[in-house]
Amino acid sequence: MDRAPATDLPVGPRPATGAVLPHRPVAPPTRSDGTWPRVSGWAQRHALLLALGATLVVHLLSLTRRLGSDEGGFAMVARHWQQGGGYLYGPQWVDRPPGLIALFATVEQLGPYGVRLGATLLAVGLVAALAWTAEAVGGRPAAKWAAWAGFAFASSVLLEAQRLNGELAAAAFVTVSVGATLRAVRVSRSRSRTVLLGMLAGAAATSAVLMKQNFVDGFVFAVVLAGVGLATRVNRLTYRPTQVLLVGVAWVVGALVPAAAAVAWATQHGGVGQLAYAVVGFRSDASAVIAASSFTAPLRRLGTLTVLAWLSGLLLLGGHLAVSHRRRLLRLDPLPWAVAATCGVEVVGVLAGGNFWSHYLIALIPMVALAAGLSVNSRAPGARWTRRLVFLAVAATAVASPVAAVNAAHGSSQAYTTGRWIARASEPGDTLVVPFTHANVINASGLTPGYPYAWSLPVRTLDPRLTLLTHVLDARPHRSRSNGPSGVSAPTWVVRWDEPHPWGLDPHNRVDAALHTHYRAVADVCGHTVWLHDGLHRHVSATPPASACGAGDQ
Repeated sequence: MDRAPATDLPVGPRPATGAVLPHRPVAPPTRSDGTWPRVSGWAQRHALLLALGATLVVHLLSLTRRLGSDEGGFAMVARHWQQGGGYLYGPQWVDRPPGLIALFATVEQLGPYGVRLGATLLAVGLVAALAWTAEAVGGRPAAKWAAWAGFAFASSVLLEAQRLNGELAAAAFVTVSVGATLRAVRVSRSRSRTVLLGMLAGAAATSAVLMKQNFVDGFVFAVVLAGVGLATRVNRLTYRPTQVLLVGVAWVVGALVPAAAAVAWATQHGGVGQLAYAVVGFRSDASAVIAASSFTAPLRRLGTLTVLAWLSGLLLLGGHLAVSHRRRLLRLDPLPWAVAATCGVEVVGVLAGGNFWSHYLIALIPMVALAAGLSVNSRAPGARWTRRLVFLAVAATAVASPVAAVNAAHGSSQAYTTGRWIARASEPGDTLVVPFTHANVINASGLTPGYPYAWSLPVRTLDPRLTLLTHVLDARPHRSRSNGPSGVSAPTWVVRWDEPHPWGLDPHNRVDAALHTHYRAVADVCGHTVWLHDGLHRHVSATPPASACGAGDQ
């Protein structure tokens, strides 16, 4: 005899035979099309693709030709670095490694929006690399959450992540290096694959340094992971000595390839000594200059940096992860130790420079996002709050970045408007100097820089008495048959952006004296005086209205 089917209803006493059951109204069955469950399930299955798509869309909203001071300046350096000159990058000197300038030279080939397209591609690549890295240890759930944490910070306008800079490029390479190291040591079972992953990890680590010289994160992560992994017998079950040795050899070989390429390039562009001073030696001299200066502006930027780190969610998430996992450092667990040591190096890099610009915080993205992805598992301490804080960071970026992009699209820029005005009035061969600041004006003009130091810190460090600048301004213009001493040519145009200058670089007004002696003021564009050399004549157009200048100076 068949048994009655099971039911979820409670079992009670059976009614007597023939008894009439009381009539109970039966509610009509409700129909649910299941739309929300289907959408939710689809979103969970495609969370990684959604994170990549969100990163792409938010960055595309920031496509513009009106570049910030640093990105416009690096684009200017890249445009002229093959023209020849007495400096590391032709007519310009800048304290950045050649990989960054090569990156800008490459993205310039993508068209008028190439710089911001380059930032877009790097941000998407960073998010993908974070997912790839987290998946090696924590599987697909970790990959999804790491990707969304990556979106939150690699697309945040609060961190200036919409701009192309050395930090964004270096962070992407650091993440690739960390992911390849983990996969080579912990995942790979093929000898050839292990070697290839090890070489990729080393090459990416060196490439990060060639984007921004303080990004040694990939080296620190690999050394700490291998060192702690081999420290105890228990760890050696996962971090097998033969595997670690093989990865180490391949890692070193990979790291040497881009390093050798950089050295070979330097021998043809001023020598290895100039390269070493630009990326290492200059930092020591510049730190002494900063220490001897007023700390008012740096401390104000440090306060702003802290507020932006909090508003973006980076400080909250990073602090929560540090507190939640502090006990894991009490035992020799290789991965937490490697993440903590690398994050410590990143924090030192943000603070040690003494300038405290907001985009320095991008350096923290690789380790914070990776740790977040690996901490959403229910067994991880503080997992619920980790998920909440990632969600809050995503929400902050999803609101702030598109709003800022739309506002920027409907606004303008003093630097871009000024540079384009000069471009319309200039002739082929004209040169431009914007003393101490706003190299993006030179980039917007398309002219060749007439003075090798386009940023204030190199001026304060390498030309503190303005000897070279005044020498250039006192020379004859480049169209004259006889140039000034040592073949120096005076720039065609000069824009005095900051007046009086806040760093006290020119206490005796030597620059003003040279300008009034050899130049004449021809226009006031966006509140900044444009000077033209007395020996030259140009057809200048009407100055742009205030509405074309925007509210800010970028």
